[in-house]
Amino acid sequence: MSTATDRRPCVLLISPGILKWTDMDFGLPHLVSIGGYLLQRLGERSVRVEILDLNYEGTDHQHLQRTLDGLGPLVCIGLSCYSSFDYMRVLTLGRFLKRLYPDVPLVTGGYHASALPGDVVFEGGPFDAVIRGEGERSMAELVETLLGGGRVEQPFVDGGVVEDLDTLPPYRWDLLDRYWPRAHDIGRKFQIYLSRGCPYRCTFCMERAKSGYQWRAYSAERALDELRRLSRRTDLSRWVVNLADPLFGLKRSWRRTVLEGIVREGLLPRQYWTLTRSDDLGDEDVQLLAAARFSIGIGLESGSPRMLEIMQKGNKPDAYLAAAERLATLSRKHGLNWAANIIVGHPGEDEVSMRETLAFVQRLFTSAGETCGWLSIDPFRLYPGAHVHEAMQDYSARFGTVFHHPAWWKSWYDGPFRAEHVDPSRALDFEGRVRFMYDHYPPLVAQILERFRGQGRDVDRVFRRSIDEQARQMSPATRDAILARARRAERSPPAESGPATVLRFPVGLHVRDPWVRRREEAVRRLLEAGVLRSELLIEAFLATPPERYLGEAEADAMLRADGRTLPRVEEGEPPPWVPFHALALGLEALAPCTGDRVADLLASNGYVAALLAHAVGDAGDVVAVAPGGKIEALRLRASLGDRQPITVQGGRPLVAVGLEGPFDGLWIGAALPRLPRPLRALLRDPDGRAVTFLGPRFRAQDLVCLTRRGDDLRERVLGRARAAVVAGPGGWLAAR
Repeated sequence: MSTATDRRPCVLLISPGILKWTDMDFGLPHLVSIGGYLLQRLGERSVRVEILDLNYEGTDHQHLQRTLDGLGPLVCIGLSCYSSFDYMRVLTLGRFLKRLYPDVPLVTGGYHASALPGDVVFEGGPFDAVIRGEGERSMAELVETLLGGGRVEQPFVDGGVVEDLDTLPPYRWDLLDRYWPRAHDIGRKFQIYLSRGCPYRCTFCMERAKSGYQWRAYSAERALDELRRLSRRTDLSRWVVNLADPLFGLKRSWRRTVLEGIVREGLLPRQYWTLTRSDDLGDEDVQLLAAARFSIGIGLESGSPRMLEIMQKGNKPDAYLAAAERLATLSRKHGLNWAANIIVGHPGEDEVSMRETLAFVQRLFTSAGETCGWLSIDPFRLYPGAHVHEAMQDYSARFGTVFHHPAWWKSWYDGPFRAEHVDPSRALDFEGRVRFMYDHYPPLVAQILERFRGQGRDVDRVFRRSIDEQARQMSPATRDAILARARRAERSPPAESGPATVLRFPVGLHVRDPWVRRREEAVRRLLEAGVLRSELLIEAFLATPPERYLGEAEADAMLRADGRTLPRVEEGEPPPWVPFHALALGLEALAPCTGDRVADLLASNGYVAALLAHAVGDAGDVVAVAPGGKIEALRLRASLGDRQPITVQGGRPLVAVGLEGPFDGLWIGAALPRLPRPLRALLRDPDGRAVTFLGPRFRAQDLVCLTRRGDDLRERVLGRARAAVVAGPGGWLAAR
């Protein structure tokens, strides 16, 4: 039955998607498991489950709203806050959902939500409840209450863990039927869990926040049955299957039984990828892993015994490192590809420990003529729910660690950098860690790439691409960009306390469109800097594609421009753009509101007029003046299309010929010696505003907002930037 005619109450489960669209997995096993449990417990006659993966919806929020409306009637919405990197977008999406459906309970869960439930449920926030831990049972109990006429009573729910995974129903992959026809369009890997939890207590890991320290797995036969069922749903040979367990195969007997079953029954994808430890891997295990087409990642983390003790990687560091060396030898014997991850800059790190790690991994990967492994090098990152996060004061007192952004996830911009912006110890600051990492590891990565031995199959391209990507990321240019970010952040540290400011509509929906990602990055940067504050303007900037009006080259230049950069036009010609920062600063001061009457007096391409039209809405009025005559006006109209409410006219804008006031706001995106008197008369009295650049012709000018009060203009300087000068009466140059 189609959702358009199915009137059963719907539980909607939403994944917000990720911004790093090139590394997506298909599957959403956490939401599929919750959905399947709901249907088993409550019955398919009484409830319907729909899953939305916003990686795959990939469109604007108006289209998303139409999609959501078509899935009703909604009884409950669950929105995953899986990662701390998702936090700001999840809050924004939550507010959007609550505005659309104020009476539908909105619930969240995931790693970040479990670690910091107060971040997602707070006074004035969009969420009604947060489920900490594993969500199947608690979500089912909540929906059962709602179907019975009850309501959400407890905002903080302890979901606990599922002790026996075999009590869960089989994965209901049919809940992803809306995406299966397009599964390979974005997803390169298929994700599934066969176990949960991890008994180890690594200080940097946030797994403990969601599932404690208990490892639980499907029985070996049930795990194999899940793979059988998946193979009947899709051709495994087309996928790299990501067994996304926090720790695959903790118990040797379970691990070997599952691997033997995979080989015996031919449940073979292009490749299995999973995370495990090398401590318990002997000759038979490595041989089985290779036969079952596995590649494994191990969290080596350090080659320094002292750092391994600080990281709580085990109580026998020498044996732990010896196990990694044994894996390197056995992998060459059996042809098992593997990867070792190291963390550079964990609290307590110093140059001695970094050199110990470098020396160990050099031996590990280059002591033989070839290697079946590769090295993943990561900076330490601060994750909520990890032991380091909970004990930051202790690490600061013990080692002198400085966490420059202790609540980095509440920032709109540059989360990955802020998560790693840490001085590890009194003896090692952030710059020292970055320089060591980027100066010493690139030659080793190059040696690994030369020595790497794949499996002689097409999947070798995946391995080599991963090694090559690591090499590209370790460039001097990347190093210098990171250090520049640190200097800027230390000069003006951001405010990251209290509930974060969120928008009324979601961002990050067009994840595959590079222009949308570029535009959103520019907007997030201005949000973080406090330049953009008005929701109407934020929405206008996100919804209006500059490349449509300016062309790709000019749009890219505008988004990247600093305050000293000018568009390349002949002096006196109307400029196609002003720097994005200055444009946002000026429009914030202009403050266009719903129903206002505003004008762009140098509308050479229509971009600013389109922004203003979005802000004032259908009840407002925008006049776009193309400097020149009818031909320029026709070109501008063609650029704007049928956008309303925009009136296009050509003429000499600074002498106000053909313009009828009053206007609530005038935008003049170029430099003048002063505001021409005819334009003053066009401003509404009182409080009509004009924003332009005033100042010298050959140097940076003041970006100013002029507000009319009777015959006076009150001037407020907003900032300083370079702008092209205007020709004609009222401009710097004589008319041509």
